Parts: sequence; structure tokens; C-alpha cells
Amino acid sequence: MKLNINGCREYAKSKGIDNYYAFAEDLDLEYEAIRVLERGVKIGYDAVKNIYNKLGEKAVKKIIDFEEEMLDGFKSKFVLVGDTLY
Repeated sequence: MKLNINGCREYAKSKGIDNYYAFAEDLDLEYEAIRVLERGVKIGYDAVKNIYNKLGEKAVKKIIDFEEEMLDGFKSKFVLVGDTLY
């Protein structure tokens, strides 16, 4: 999995976010992590889980490129209670 850069830009624009610091804060990631992920470095399951729990499924589908994996396959690695992954 990695960040979908175009999806991230669309998400940020829709939320009125215009800089990486605010975007990183919205995703609960460090600014440096966003810069590294932007270069195509893989993002871990726990980071995606945290983004899912904070922003919801709709946002995750937009900003995460699951590559060969499907969202349901990702979610099956966790316990889903309501709208929260554990």
C-alpha cells in the first residue's frame, strides 16, 4: 500500500488543506513521514488503520492505493467494531 498522491490532493483540497503540515496533522502522521510517503514508500497497515479510524472508509479509499490488495482484504486483518478497526 502507498499514498495515492492525486487522491491526497483531492482530499486536502476538499477539506481546505493547503500545506503538508496541516495534511500530516489531519492524517495523524509526522510531516517528514508524509514527504517520504509522497515519494512512493510503502505505508504500513497500522498507519492505514489509524487513518481509517480517524477519517473513515470513504477518505481511505481516496487517499490510499491498496495496489494488489482490496479494501475488504485490508479490513479483514483487523477486528471491525462499528466503524473502528482494532
